[in-house]
Amino acid sequence: MSGEPQATVVCYLGDCPVAAEQLLTALAGLAAEPSHEVVLAADAAPRLAPLLERVAGDVEVVESDRHLGVAAIFERSVQQARAATLVFVARPVTFVSGWLDALLAPLADSDVAAVAGTTATGSLAEAPVVAVRRTLVETAGVPRTADALVIPEILLRCAMHGSVVAAPPAGRVLPAARALVRADLGHDLEVTVVIPTLDAAGELTQGAVRAVQRTLECPHEIVIVDNGAPPQGFSAPVNAAIRAARGRYIVVMNDDVEPLPGWWPPLRATLDSGARVVFPDTVDGFRRKDFAAWCFALRRDDVDELSVRPGEFFDPELRVWYQDTDLAVRLLDAGTPPVLVPESRVVHQLSRTIASDDHQLAVWVDIQRARDRAAFERKHPTVRLRTVEVEGVR
Repeated sequence: MSGEPQATVVCYLGDCPVAAEQLLTALAGLAAEPSHEVVLAADAAPRLAPLLERVAGDVEVVESDRHLGVAAIFERSVQQARAATLVFVARPVTFVSGWLDALLAPLADSDVAAVAGTTATGSLAEAPVVAVRRTLVETAGVPRTADALVIPEILLRCAMHGSVVAAPPAGRVLPAARALVRADLGHDLEVTVVIPTLDAAGELTQGAVRAVQRTLECPHEIVIVDNGAPPQGFSAPVNAAIRAARGRYIVVMNDDVEPLPGWWPPLRATLDSGARVVFPDTVDGFRRKDFAAWCFALRRDDVDELSVRPGEFFDPELRVWYQDTDLAVRLLDAGTPPVLVPESRVVHQLSRTIASDDHQLAVWVDIQRARDRAAFERKHPTVRLRTVEVEGVR
């Protein structure tokens, strides 16, 4: 395309091939006018690789091995865009005919700061698309917030500089369909991912779930145990989830862990080679080579042998802390220490799982940690705990 386009359309593709395909079909049907360029963002979405290969050379593609999120992708695209007007598409949608022109037309009025492409509800708070002048985005910035809130937050910032309007009906969008089946039908579950949390609806847990969904392509289930009312610690919810697990393998993962693409096959291969408990390498943060217990895996067939007693994988006497250290000691005594698998990688948001502004919860955790330490020392009087214990950072 020669000259400067009227609009740069930045599309966050998500991780679902079906939804991304629908979005790309809608983009392919765009008329030449208004002139535009398209930037596609594949954010830690390896399943989209075949789709993106088909459009290589026709549009610009931004890919990331690690999940960056909608805000970071949009912020990066501002620096690359050639047009004076930016159209941000925060999730895969489908468009009606003439949608781009309908989005851009209201910006001809200098009093209009942003135009939202809404769904049938017409709610600006739920708008997945926005058209805005590039200079305004450069001034106001892209808000670093949860993916679903990026467009509403952009609209709020724009409202300080002018009016924010919903696009006319031609600029409305429809949600793209999602693929409900992520693996071949009829296959047994390969892995159960266990995520204990104090807040199943919270940003951390939802981020962990999305990361697992983006990166785990085999038949799987995710078991989330919300144990925050009242708090049950770590051992009890993990034990309950392991009892319910149906996969041939089990992964125990803190809710502040983000698995990176390709993380599961190396863990599975190492288990199949004879390791009892395996764990991935932690990148971009605090790392452990002995046992990074914020994410580890084992075979379900080994659960009974590794449990402290029937139905209790972790020692329930160690409620919040030291149950992982206890497991590591038992593995070492058996001559099968936990195995680090460097080819498997995760990111761990250090200490965020139990870091809380809730004073009552923080006091409970501190008291319980002291009790757990005393219980561990009674159980393992010859084991000297270091300043940073194996599981001492959740």
